[in-house]
Amino acid sequence: MKVKEFISKTELLCEHCGKDLLTDPASGIFVTWTTKHKSYNLKEFYQKAYYCCKGACNEAMKIKSRNQGLIYNEQEDLSVYMNPLTYINKSVLWMDLLNKGVTLKSAAFDKLNNLFTVAFVEVSRSMTNKEVTEAKYRVANGIDSIL
Repeated sequence: MKVKEFISKTELLCEHCGKDLLTDPASGIFVTWTTKHKSYNLKEFYQKAYYCCKGACNEAMKIKSRNQGLIYNEQEDLSVYMNPLTYINKSVLWMDLLNKGVTLKSAAFDKLNNLFTVAFVEVSRSMTNKEVTEAKYRVANGIDSIL
């Protein structure tokens, strides 16, 4: 990614309705989908990834993805990527998956790359009191064991 592109990437839009999810990251999710087929090394193969609003937009995107023969994998609140501490954790977890041989289709990788790029701009600051509390809760409850 070129520096010019990095600086200009400042939005995450719902792929169903077009809403800018950065205005309220807790209203959006990052969703990944796999297929029945494994990659050449028999690891998971992420075919699709997208950002969307929770609720109706997510349901519409699920139907569309299932109609493409994809298998739901996981969804995560975008706000997790916007917290400086949990951002680091998500970075390490994704790197670990890639290190273990999990692969992503180019379009899914681009979505993940964009998410981390945009989130970096958001997390390159001091944590708010709310984020500190959230990070402590996640650690205490084993949600982010790496922190």
